[in-house]
Amino acid sequence: MQLAAPVYATGDEDLARRTVRQAAATRIIPQIAADGSRPQEPARIRSWHYSAFTLVAHTRLAAVGQHVGVDLWGYEGPDGRSLFQAVDYLLPAATGAAAWPHPELEFHRCAATDVVHAAAGAGDSRAGKALASSKAPPGGDLRLLRPAPKQPDSIAG
Repeated sequence: MQLAAPVYATGDEDLARRTVRQAAATRIIPQIAADGSRPQEPARIRSWHYSAFTLVAHTRLAAVGQHVGVDLWGYEGPDGRSLFQAVDYLLPAATGAAAWPHPELEFHRCAATDVVHAAAGAGDSRAGKALASSKAPPGGDLRLLRPAPKQPDSIAG
């Protein structure tokens, strides 16, 4: 995302397109387990924060992809791994329906607000239903005001 968004913004759609395509197989799918979890994140003591944070970058890369004709939301790995699956894995904790099953020093449900919005906007019906029970960040839900390449606001507080 840190490469695709700026090069797209400066008009190099070809490089943005190549970057997004390459990221699907080399960055996104290897970081999603068959159940939708992020296998590298549960080992961290901030597993919820990093699971949501890295997924924000991937969903924003998918937004850049929409501008250059690459559908990352529709991309699936050989065993069905996908961005939708990764977002759906977060939904029980994001909505308060279940506890997050991994270590987390400061659990904030609102850390997943951006990814829930992004998945709902991309057609994930489970995420769409979850929006009603997701928690807005401390400063309010500003997702519509943010451009895709901007990093998320602090979730502390």
